[in-house]
Amino acid sequence: MASTRIRGVLLSLLAVTMVSGCGGDPNAPPPLQATASSSVACSKGESYQHTTLGYHLCFPSGWISRDYTAEPGAGGALSVVAFGPPSAVPSHVPASGSFTPPVEVRVVAGPKDQVETSLAQDNQVSQTRIAGIAADKIVVTTSGPASGAMIIVFEHQGNTFEIEEAPDGDDTAFQLVLGSFSFTG
Repeated sequence: MASTRIRGVLLSLLAVTMVSGCGGDPNAPPPLQATASSSVACSKGESYQHTTLGYHLCFPSGWISRDYTAEPGAGGALSVVAFGPPSAVPSHVPASGSFTPPVEVRVVAGPKDQVETSLAQDNQVSQTRIAGIAADKIVVTTSGPASGAMIIVFEHQGNTFEIEEAPDGDDTAFQLVLGSFSFTG
């Protein structure tokens, strides 16, 4: 009798687990967890390749990369990958929401016009190129915690890429990321 009861409890827990995994917006695309690969060598620093979105970059030696795509702070982005010294890139996004990694690559579904309007508002915008693609360079000049941040925004295959350097960030590291950023294949 006890084994039947235990089996019933286990089946109930399994059913609850399966049902709870099916919640949420059925039309929302699943997050694109990064699969890091080091198949592309970097002459300076460490190599990072997001195999799902097909981009590659180099970041400074001694830094780490962390995929925050599935974290609550991802804000519905397809992918959020942070780069920085281990002390500046925690295992999980803090609950306070005040986390700003030294360098972040965020990919949002849809054209850049939809994303960029709010980023560019009241900030300094100029043109640049990254991976051979026309991009906008936004320097945050409005007051607040993001003041001084630099964001490179461009569109590739229907997605908007944002490569961001935190305020008072490491310009040399940011230039390494930008200069090495490319798409594979």
